Amino acid sequence: MLSRRAILRTPLPLLTGAISGCISSRLSDNHPILNCIEVVNADTKPHTVHLRVDYENEELFSNSYAIDGREGGGRIQQQWIPREWPDEAGQFRVHVRMDTRSDWVTIESAEELGAYAIQIAYRVGSDGNGIPLWETIDANDYERDCGRSLASN
Repeated sequence: MLSRRAILRTPLPLLTGAISGCISSRLSDNHPILNCIEVVNADTKPHTVHLRVDYENEELFSNSYAIDGREGGGRIQQQWIPREWPDEAGQFRVHVRMDTRSDWVTIESAEELGAYAIQIAYRVGSDGNGIPLWETIDANDYERDCGRSLASN
């Protein structure tokens, strides 16, 4: 253990770097697992949803998904996105935009206390506007299976 006098003689930038390194390495393990991504269309018109996924600051994939509109009062259309990202905790960003719009919506992982997984849905409402939805799942309850839709109700 360093004495108070030894700590006070330590150059401030060195001490700050040492402390921030300890804190940073401890927090970096608390990113979530990106579990499932789905696209849901409750509109009667078909739409194209553009999706990009970045993992640990690297773009892993970018793709567009055409999803049919629901017929009359019929069933909402739902599509799971094939997993093309690691099945382990890490920093991620999911960027989504619809049709020919230029604005992207970004859902970004955050450092949290405790381990968890996150499921993301992009829901096109009956008015033709899209909104992102997400749900966190405790890591102990995490299952890789994507069977329960967040947005099909």
